[in-house]
Amino acid sequence: MFGMGKMDDYDSEYKYMTSACTGNVIPISKLDDTIYSTGVLGDGYAVITESNEVYSPVSGIIEKISNNGHSYNIISDDGLKVLVHIGKDSKCDDIMPTEPKLEVKETVEQGQLLCRINCKSSDEDHKCTVEVVASNSDKFEVFEVKAQNVLDVKCGVLRYK
Repeated sequence: MFGMGKMDDYDSEYKYMTSACTGNVIPISKLDDTIYSTGVLGDGYAVITESNEVYSPVSGIIEKISNNGHSYNIISDDGLKVLVHIGKDSKCDDIMPTEPKLEVKETVEQGQLLCRINCKSSDEDHKCTVEVVASNSDKFEVFEVKAQNVLDVKCGVLRYK
């Protein structure tokens, strides 16, 4: 594990973004969706979900929430502009953003529940994907994703400085 997940990997020179949910974390560049994989929106990671809960990968202020709750824009305490997007397609049956009810300009803590989702299939090829992108990733000296299977959302999956 990277950073917060395993203390011998922790480096105090870096800041760490945690996983938005449990599942298989991959670099955003590995997605089939070119909007994300080409880096147009910024650099980051995606999680092929194993659970129905989505958490904030950073502490900060909620800048925007989409009307149907499938995306959250968060400005982290250190200025990282983070988009958490729940794949809204035929794989995602329902998004339940009212649990908990979050408001724009509300403070959110790293690891705090953003919403719950309900995926139609447990088949690996049909699981929901959660994308986490930093639109200003180019403003940071280092931006590294650690591909891994995450069992605990407290696990650091992206480090930056």
